[in-house]
Amino acid sequence: MRLRSLTVFVLSAICCAGLQAQTKRGLDTTTFVVMGEGLAAGMANYGLSATYQNFSFPAQAAAQMKAALVQPLIQPPGIGDVVGYPGQEVRLHTYPQGSVRQFYYTGTSKTSSPPIFVQNLSVPGLTLADSVSLRPVAPIAQRDMKQTVVNLILGFPQLFLDRVPLWSQFEYAKGLVPSVVLIELGYYEALDAAVNLDPARLPNPATFGATYGSVVQGLRAMQAQVIVTTIPNPLDTAYFSSPETAAAITATNPFVITGGYNVTPQDYLTRNALMTISNQFTAGAIAPLPAGSVMKAATASALTAGINALNAQIVTAAKANGAVIYDLAGFLHTVKLSGTTAGTSTITADYLGGFYSLDAVYPGPTGNALIANNLLSFLNSTYSKTYPLIPVSAVSSNDPISTYKKPRGQLHTASTLGIQ
Repeated sequence: MRLRSLTVFVLSAICCAGLQAQTKRGLDTTTFVVMGEGLAAGMANYGLSATYQNFSFPAQAAAQMKAALVQPLIQPPGIGDVVGYPGQEVRLHTYPQGSVRQFYYTGTSKTSSPPIFVQNLSVPGLTLADSVSLRPVAPIAQRDMKQTVVNLILGFPQLFLDRVPLWSQFEYAKGLVPSVVLIELGYYEALDAAVNLDPARLPNPATFGATYGSVVQGLRAMQAQVIVTTIPNPLDTAYFSSPETAAAITATNPFVITGGYNVTPQDYLTRNALMTISNQFTAGAIAPLPAGSVMKAATASALTAGINALNAQIVTAAKANGAVIYDLAGFLHTVKLSGTTAGTSTITADYLGGFYSLDAVYPGPTGNALIANNLLSFLNSTYSKTYPLIPVSAVSSNDPISTYKKPRGQLHTASTLGIQ
């Protein structure tokens, strides 16, 4: 943990140094566009739907900046796969869905269709490479969930009108002639490597950097202001728990976790491991965990090093093209280390701690409000703005995710579980 904290501190210092070298100028939010994946889209609780999209951190920040941000709202129960969980079968018009893409209301009348052009272009499951190459294709419903979601978000009006180009996310962003673009990309690649316990799945840093640089350069060439975010480390999410944290969540002591499951204090247990452990405790006996339940310390270190290498490429690309760097990774690491407050309550990044939704990798409304406030504070400082912060207590009071409670009851001990 100390090593990870040091690397985040060094990265933050690099980001700050880069900012000082950039020319500060006014922030023009006339046309605010977002390029991202599930985090910026507002994905939560295993899917993307309007229930949480309006609480995405870009949407909440845009409201405080009084900047328009049209979103491709999806009717509940939502669409999209969550990394680390089985993929879903593509089925359109799943009850109670109607049009899937939600209609917008203007006054008392419903518009004739969902908005054709949107500004939050974030697509769950999208990688940086996808953002420059993956385009909508007919028909809308494909066997592949990612392609179907791309079609629903980026395929209007391209799939319905003749002689309209089919745009990738990057091409779509340029087509809107943005005044400012927020880029949140790379997180899906980090999640994919983390949940598969395989740092080798991370993209090659040089290749990643070249593509990222081309995106930033292309947007800056249009005179757009660009704000890039660093990639959060999945170890800072609720999907991964230290043995000590896992013990607190499953109502036992760390010895039961380390001794009963043959893990060290430096290892991590996955969200799925927590479910298995809880079920075993309920049955009164433990058994070996399924494959993929534990990330060993060496793997965690390699994953962190790989993500740091990608973030270094983001910093380099931003500095080379005059973009601004928001250290999203640093903020989420701070939340993991010490938690944060939401009104009079303390929420944490632990599973059921209030910051992350049940999927354990995407924040709920309160978590997104806290990210938005951190982003707004950064923009206020960087651009000498006075954007008001979100009253987080008002968000958390209507957010069931922020009030999730860890299981309570009898403490499971080594003797009650038959561990000597």
